Amino acid sequence: MRASPLLSLTHWSTTEVPERLRYDYYAQALASAMFPIQVSTRPKSSFGVEMVAADLGSMTVIRQQGTPHRCFADKGNIAGASQRTFHLLVNGASGWTMDHMGRHRLGPGDILLSDSSIPFELNIDADFDFINVSLSEAWIRQWLPAPALLVGRRIEGQSGWGHALSAFLRSLEPARFEAYPLPMSFIGDHIGALLAFIAQDFSAPLTKLPKRDGGLFERIRDCMYQQSSHATLCAADVAAAVGVSLRSLHRCFARFDTTFGDTLIKMRCAHAVRMLESPIFRRLTIAEIGRRAGFVDASHFTRTLHARVGRKPSQIRRQCGAPDAPHNVTQED
Repeated sequence: MRASPLLSLTHWSTTEVPERLRYDYYAQALASAMFPIQVSTRPKSSFGVEMVAADLGSMTVIRQQGTPHRCFADKGNIAGASQRTFHLLVNGASGWTMDHMGRHRLGPGDILLSDSSIPFELNIDADFDFINVSLSEAWIRQWLPAPALLVGRRIEGQSGWGHALSAFLRSLEPARFEAYPLPMSFIGDHIGALLAFIAQDFSAPLTKLPKRDGGLFERIRDCMYQQSSHATLCAADVAAAVGVSLRSLHRCFARFDTTFGDTLIKMRCAHAVRMLESPIFRRLTIAEIGRRAGFVDASHFTRTLHARVGRKPSQIRRQCGAPDAPHNVTQED
C-alpha cells in the first residue's frame, strides 16, 4: 500500500504479497477504502487486483482493475461498518452480476447504485475495470432526497443520462486527479447533477407525488428487507413497523408502480439465489434454503424462482459448481 503526500490518494496491489495472501490483502484494502467485504474466487484460479482510491471528503473515487472473483457482504460485515454509504458501480471492461435488492445482470458501461446497509453479492466473470464511487449518506441526500428510488436498479449506460454518467465515471482516473484542471468539487457536482436527472427519468410518472412518499417507500423497503425471510410477514406487519396505515402502505407501492407482494417475492428470491450460489450454504438442502428465504412450500419455491430468474434452484447450484446437499429430496416441477 502506498499513499500520496499531496492528494489523499492510496494505492493497493496484490503483487505486493504472496499469492496465498492475496484474498486477505484485497479484503483488507476494501475494508480500508469502503467497509468490510469478503472475497473469493474459483479453485485454482489466479487472482490479482490493482486498486487506487482518492478521498475527496464526502466521496471516495476508487478504480479497481483485475481478474475474475466474487465478493459479498452479509449482515455480519454490515454490522462492522462505521457508517452507511452508497456506491456507484460501473465496469467498463466486461459484464457482471449483482445480487442487491434483486438479481441484476449488467453489461459493460451499465451502472448500479448500492446501499452499504443492505447485503450484496458481486460476481465478476472476466477481467474487469471498475469505477466505484463511495458516497456519504449526507452527500447523496443533497442530490437524491429518496436514494431508494435508484438503489438496486440497473441504470442503462448506453443511452440518455445514464450514458452521460457512465462516460464521465469511466473517464475518472484517481491517480491523475492532481493534474486535473478543475477543483475536485467539480467531480461531485457533476455526478450529483447527473444522478438527479436520472432519478427524474425514473420517477417521471410520479412528479406530482409529495416529497415524503420517496422517503416512506425507502423506509418500507428497508423494513421489508430485514424481515423478508419471515414466512409469516404480511403488509399489516410492515405498516405497523413503519407507522402508517395499511391503506397508505399499499397506496405508496402503487405510486411506485409495484405491489407489496411483488416486492416481497423479489426480495425472497434474491436471498435464495445468494444462498444457492454461495459455498457457505452448500450443505443445506434446497428445501431448507427456500425455508430460510421465506418460502414455506418447497414446490412453490422452485416454481417461483424459475419464473423469476429463469432457472430452477438445482440449476443455479450446479452452475456455480456446488453439488446438491445430501438427502435433498426436493421435487422440482
